[in-house]
Amino acid sequence: MGSLWTWQGVAGEAKEEFWALLSDPHIAADEALESRGVVMATNLRRTVKQVLGVGVKPHGVLINGDCAFLDGQMEDYSQLLSCLKPLAEERVQVHCGLGNHDDRGKFRAVSSQPGVDPVLADKHVTVLSSARVNWVLLDSLDVVNAPPGMLGGGQIRWLERILRELPKKPTFVMVHHDPQSVGADGKKPGGLKDTEELLRVLKGAPQVKALIYGHTHHWQVKEPKEGLPWMINLPPVAYTSGPERPSGWVEARVMGDRLTLELHSLNPDHPRHRERVEVMFG
Repeated sequence: MGSLWTWQGVAGEAKEEFWALLSDPHIAADEALESRGVVMATNLRRTVKQVLGVGVKPHGVLINGDCAFLDGQMEDYSQLLSCLKPLAEERVQVHCGLGNHDDRGKFRAVSSQPGVDPVLADKHVTVLSSARVNWVLLDSLDVVNAPPGMLGGGQIRWLERILRELPKKPTFVMVHHDPQSVGADGKKPGGLKDTEELLRVLKGAPQVKALIYGHTHHWQVKEPKEGLPWMINLPPVAYTSGPERPSGWVEARVMGDRLTLELHSLNPDHPRHRERVEVMFG
């Protein structure tokens, strides 16, 4: 079971790299559990089938947090493994970030997927470097089953160091929680509480071409501004807040001077299905 999770290196070189980006699957122990009109395990199994049906083996599948349904029970992660088993059978790498509905200790106990750096033993971070790009998966889990997230000073300092030390190639940072101006609208924060600290680091790292996040269950892309990279809000694999918002996953293709993102809606009739965005490296 652990073999699904333990690969950290990405070998080989290709003219084009294919990565599958997923977020918010919210898998429960009960594979038939339904929430907001969606059976979450069914959605994830359909997503895995679509990823393997692209016709090219992915360099990796990156799941950006809220792997579990509510509060990260051991049985939730066992069901997650079951849903992802076809990827393991094809020896496709799977790497997970953690969100507010996860439990770090229980995730590690079931998945046997360690964090990449013992310096951050209290966080679950992953760094991948392929022939063309770097990926940094952060851990914004603060309190289990409480909406806001936080990286913390230690992880912020670690990120600064990692961005200096990584190979000089386009880099993508993934974090579960959405960046927000905390308290600016008088509301309690529901996204990343230390957003300003993270954005400060990204402004000083021009090799970071996109910040990719989830949490809001809303597919949205914001172009670079004020020295910041692209902001990519991934759709959920699980439920959305309304039919106008697609659920699904994102096909990421790296080639030459760009990353092409293509939305795969689980509803092929959704008007945003196959929507494409190009992130330029120049």
